[in-house]
Amino acid sequence: MNRPLQFLLLLGAIAIYLGCTSPQAAKSEAPLRQLAFEQLDTLMREAPRPIAVFFHTDWCGYCANMKQTTFKNKAVVNALNEGYYFVSFDAESERPVQFNGQGFVFEAQGRKQGVHQLAKALGSIEGQLQYPTFVLLNTQYEIIFQMGSFLSAEQLLAVLNQ
Repeated sequence: MNRPLQFLLLLGAIAIYLGCTSPQAAKSEAPLRQLAFEQLDTLMREAPRPIAVFFHTDWCGYCANMKQTTFKNKAVVNALNEGYYFVSFDAESERPVQFNGQGFVFEAQGRKQGVHQLAKALGSIEGQLQYPTFVLLNTQYEIIFQMGSFLSAEQLLAVLNQ
């Protein structure tokens, strides 16, 4: 075999190896357990644990990217499933929600726009809500972490493992 062909084969093998071992390629086999806000009160009485909330919208490209990469990473899925109650919530949902003894509803802002009160209450950072937003609550429902931007699997794991 000639040298240029050997070199190309070696580069191809390295690329395949690196692609298979990258964090994004480490897709989870177990599904991420997602809950509704209404389920949390009962679960927290039985077995308290921190709550992780992912606020997103249907039109947000960064949100879709996090769903397809960060939340499919095996280590992230394992960390969330084992140590947290996880809620993925559309911040523009028009469905009323009961959480922590309070009712939250969609607030229209124009003809076909608006935001859910619960997204504003938990996801606003310095009065602004942006997408995606990731929030951690402690067992007393207090906000202990907020980040209003895309989080890679590595970044989210650093937060979850603190």
